[in-house]
Amino acid sequence: MTIPEVSIALGAAPTHRAMPLRIALIGGFGIGNFGNDASLEAVTAFLRAERPDAELSCICTTPSKTTFAGPVFAAALRPKGVWRWLDMALLRLPSLTVNWFYSLWVLRRFDVILFPGTGVFDDFSDTPLGWPSRLLRWSLAARLRGVRLVFLSVGAGPIVNPVSRFLMKSAAKLAHHRSYRDTDSRTFMQSIGVDEAASSVLPDVAFLLPSPPSPPRAAGGKVTIGVGVMKYSGWRKDDKIYENYVATQARLIRWLEEQGHGVEILVGQTNDWHAVHDIGERLGRSLVDASRQHMGSLHDVMLACASTDVVVASRYHVQIAALQLGRPVISLSYAPKNDALLEQAGLQGFSQDINQVDFELLTRQLEILTREHEHYAAIVAERVSAMRKRLRDALAELDLLGDE
Repeated sequence: MTIPEVSIALGAAPTHRAMPLRIALIGGFGIGNFGNDASLEAVTAFLRAERPDAELSCICTTPSKTTFAGPVFAAALRPKGVWRWLDMALLRLPSLTVNWFYSLWVLRRFDVILFPGTGVFDDFSDTPLGWPSRLLRWSLAARLRGVRLVFLSVGAGPIVNPVSRFLMKSAAKLAHHRSYRDTDSRTFMQSIGVDEAASSVLPDVAFLLPSPPSPPRAAGGKVTIGVGVMKYSGWRKDDKIYENYVATQARLIRWLEEQGHGVEILVGQTNDWHAVHDIGERLGRSLVDASRQHMGSLHDVMLACASTDVVVASRYHVQIAALQLGRPVISLSYAPKNDALLEQAGLQGFSQDINQVDFELLTRQLEILTREHEHYAAIVAERVSAMRKRLRDALAELDLLGDE
């Protein structure tokens, strides 16, 4: 099917369309991942401000748990009860067939299907029959329906499973527009055989979100370190990795308190509270009381970051929340995206592999950032301001239906 040859930029009113531009925002929303939901919120707000004529809908993992204001469709229909067991007995062929027709049915009403940020091209804690197959299904359905397929400032890599890699690579090749949130993502996709010569690198879309007021920290006051906790058990869920992670986090919190520092616990996903509980058990006390377990969005994380001086975190969007507030970050990284983000923020050299934490180095990094806080905070503020401007400028010029 041919693609419409009309060029419509986000920041300009349409001049060649009689009908409103119909956009479906698609992704892993409503699953308790604050970063994913923040990406949806950020791009939705930007589109509604820049293109008030556009009709926006959402296609997501859990429609009942998304706060999107508008039509919402499930990314996949799931059989229930006895039908679920029958579907599994038949190797999921019935549900796969139904969902192919369902995707084609949903997309008949759209001009553009847009993936707004998030780590679209990786298989962290997933199997080929999960997100990778869903990604290819919607991408191919978009092509068959003549709907423009856009991957906007997304993350990529690693993709460990070879079947998942094939599915995701195939989906990427179907796109009309691809842009990535860091150079490593673009390089990774190039390395698996996707031509990325025309693909740009933009800051993460979560930087579009407004930051809460952040008064300067009192000079000479008690230093507070934000500790981002993640239910981390490796790329493929290993209990031993999880136990080592819990032990490291407990040791870090104990050391911080011995130095006289305050500790602010941060999470980036609802199931991270399990890890908070396990770390508290290792320390012999609760890390947060029930009244403080209110963190349910990236906005909540940013508000918590406002009371910190420095943040140590692993979740990508917890790190973004801290940077939004101008807080220097140390990354205990589980993927290249973490290191790339810190480099963008002027904090290269403050990362470590989450699986091989050098605790002595971590304490030295904390001492440097607390001692030279004003210097590094100024660097972060300058870099983040430039990233926001570059992102807005690029999005304002993006042609959603233009030939690229």
